[in-house]
Parts: sequence; C-alpha cells; structure tokens
Amino acid sequence: MDWIQIGNSGLKATQITYGTALTIGVENNSREFAKEMIDTAWNLGIRSFDTADSYGEGNTELLLGYALQNKPRNEFVLSSKTGQPNSIGPFGKGLSRKHIISNIDKTLDHLQTSYLDLYYAHRPDPEVSTLEIARTFNDLIRQGKILHWGTSEWSVEQLQELYELCDKYNLEKPITEQAIYSFAVQKVHKNGIWDFCKTNKIGLFGYSPLCQGFLTGKYIDGIPEDSRIAKANKLNYNKTKNFYEQYKERIDFFINACKKFEVLPVHGALLYCLHQGILPILGASKPKQLEESLNGLFSKTENNDFLKFLENCNC
Repeated sequence: MDWIQIGNSGLKATQITYGTALTIGVENNSREFAKEMIDTAWNLGIRSFDTADSYGEGNTELLLGYALQNKPRNEFVLSSKTGQPNSIGPFGKGLSRKHIISNIDKTLDHLQTSYLDLYYAHRPDPEVSTLEIARTFNDLIRQGKILHWGTSEWSVEQLQELYELCDKYNLEKPITEQAIYSFAVQKVHKNGIWDFCKTNKIGLFGYSPLCQGFLTGKYIDGIPEDSRIAKANKLNYNKTKNFYEQYKERIDFFINACKKFEVLPVHGALLYCLHQGILPILGASKPKQLEESLNGLFSKTENNDFLKFLENCNC
C-alpha cells in the first residue's frame, strides 16, 4: 500500500485509513477484539488510523490506544477529533479554547501517545470565533501535542475565513478537510469543497466511502442480519436506512457498473475515491470484512475504463 502526501504538508497517510466510528468501542468493547482488528489492518498494510474523542463515549480512543501500544510510533499516522459532545455541561462540546485544551490531554492519555499526527476540529462551532479556534490548535502545535490540524465538515465559506485569518496572523493552517464522500454521496463536488481543497493544496479525506455499505451490494437481496440497518438500535445509529432512498440512482448505477466491468464493488468504491484524489477512511467491524475489502485491491491495473464509465454518470 502506497503512502500519499496530505496536501502540501510533509505528512503522509497510507492510501487507506482505518476508521473507528461504530467499529470499535460501540458494539464491541473487548480489548482483544480491538487488537485483532488493528492487527488485521496492520497486516494488510494500513498505517493510518482515525478516531474521535466522542466515538463510543471515549471507549474507542481507549481501545485504539491499547491496540496500537506495541506498534512502532514512527511507523503509523494517528488522528483524532474534538468538538462533538463527549461530556455534560457547557464545555462538553464545541471548539472553545477550554474544550479543546481540556480534551487533548485526555485523548493523548487514552491513545497512549505523546502526540497526534493530526487533530481535527470536528464540525464548525458558530459560538466560537474562528480566530480563537485557529490560535488554540496552533498552541497545541507549538506545545508538541499535535503535529498538524485539520477540519471536518466545514463549509467553503468557513474555510475561506479560516485561511484568511491564518494568513493575517501568521498561523499554521489546517492541512486537510475530512468530509463524507463516496460515489453515491457527491456533496464535496456540489458545495465547492473539492475545488477549494484542490486550489489551496489541502488534503481531503472521505469517510463512509462505501455509502454505509450500499456500494458493496450487500443490501441488494434484503437486510443482512449483521448489517448496520439490522443493528440500528444496538448501535444507536439509524441513519443508514435513509441512504438508499436519498442516493438510489447513483447506487444502482454503481452496482450495475461493477457487474458490467466485473469489478468487486468494495474495490470499485475505494478506487473511485482514490481516483478523485480523496483518501478513503474505511470502517470494518470484523477482521474478515476488512480482509475481503482490501485483498487484491491494488493488484489490478485495468480499471481505467471502469473509472471513466463512473465519471460519465449523469445521475
């Protein structure tokens, strides 16, 4: 698996990042399970791992830290996020200086590391000035607690303001944006984020590259027992079932294209993201699922016609 430079920074990430939302610390809180998942990802060549302090009410960071403790720290890239609700009270969420500062040490402790390679402002916060947010993340860089920072699901207007302030006050800018992205969900192309990142040489990570599993084709014949839809109540997550109705045309087009070109759907979905210059964050809740998603992913070179066919989709 190759390493890809993130924007114009010196940081690189592997082509696939393992994402921990709903995969570790939510349905399964076993340390042995977490280690098995991370070991599987590692053996498949993944060296980039993404989490957040809100995932699994903090359990996810703890389990990821445990699973990575015997891996050489200089051989992997570790990112987390802050801003989403993770405790009660007025400072239990958001991007105030108080929330960010009070959470970074807890995150580092949970992850058993002295620094993060990348720390995200997890959604914008309209109650906090953009300058306060930028200065706080820059303080963490100067303290050596984080190497770089990024944003997640910020609008073009918010990023434009942020970048102008960073220029004005000589502050380090975010090196990447993280947004929902897949062949089905094309929001970053419609809202200008993809163009903004390309123009400003900002990295772009895409979470949910399989569109909640719909681009794997597993829902064609109904709802599998172990799927996110079937486990919605257990996971306390019920958004998946709405995705097909929202993106039906593109999902159906994609599945038919995979059949036409004899491409494994999960491979097609991941390769499409990479072809667009977007690094996919892949979640998997079973070692076998991760292996099936990645085995042979980069072994074929004849996918150009398939990718061109996808780009010509008018739906």
